[in-house]
Amino acid sequence: KLPNGEQGEIIVSGPAVSKGYMNNPEKTAEAFFEFEGLPAYHTGDVGSMTDEGLLLYGGRMDFQIKFNGYRIELEDVSQNLNKSKYIDSAVAVPRYNKDHKVQNLLAYVILKDGVAEQFEREIDITKAIKEDLEDIMMSYMMPSKFLYRESLPLTPNGKIDIKGLISEVNNR
Repeated sequence: KLPNGEQGEIIVSGPAVSKGYMNNPEKTAEAFFEFEGLPAYHTGDVGSMTDEGLLLYGGRMDFQIKFNGYRIELEDVSQNLNKSKYIDSAVAVPRYNKDHKVQNLLAYVILKDGVAEQFEREIDITKAIKEDLEDIMMSYMMPSKFLYRESLPLTPNGKIDIKGLISEVNNR
């Protein structure tokens, strides 16, 4: 338990919590445990409790990073990138060092039709995107490297596979 207002992982506990995943002991060991004598589950979500007892949802833990002293929600970076007049779709991905600290932020970008032809080099596109976003995006959130793609991998649900891109960037 954390003091009210302090962010941490949301844990669900109580007699109604499952004993685990069916036929998957490894995943069960990662996610399920006992808390104060009751079954409990690591949700992977971040939240905080108000003084009134309301739970405030703060996003997914695996998509929230700490970089240069700032807590950054990857979704916020992606949403800001997608406001650029040059970008059709983009996602932000962290690259980790050997100590599993975020080394830098990368952006996977699909450009709008015709944008690539307006520039001689990719670095010129990157410069234009950064200039386009400088008034709406905090500098500490700006990715240091932009990777241009024709398409991005999708999950079975049709969403961009951010976990897959994180693995790709970090060679996992």
